[in-house]
Amino acid sequence: MNQILLNILAAVTTCIILPLISFLGIKLSQWLSTKIKDEKAAALFTKAVDIVTNAVRITFQTYVESLKNSGSFGKEEQLIAFEKAKAIIISELTEDLKVFITQNYGDLQTWISNQIEATIYKLKN
Repeated sequence: MNQILLNILAAVTTCIILPLISFLGIKLSQWLSTKIKDEKAAALFTKAVDIVTNAVRITFQTYVESLKNSGSFGKEEQLIAFEKAKAIIISELTEDLKVFITQNYGDLQTWISNQIEATIYKLKN
């Protein structure tokens, strides 16, 4: 009788429990992989946005503010300020960030331009 119960338990373990553990292990691995990718993507995006924000602030502090105080901040100076901020951003973006932006948002130059405009709007308001 004991031998029969042991055989049934062994069969149940082999047929049900071990495959279930394997299945749950695979699902856990997939979930962790997704979490890691999401966290990495969030960290890369945050770093890129921080670079843009800092570049816009630096440009404002070192270039725009003095021109505004003297009353000589026109369209041409706006374009120069925009290009200065863009140059700072491009110099500070790592290759990983550039690849991330390109893969997730398309053209790098367009993304940078849009982020500069959005950051200026945020800082003004």
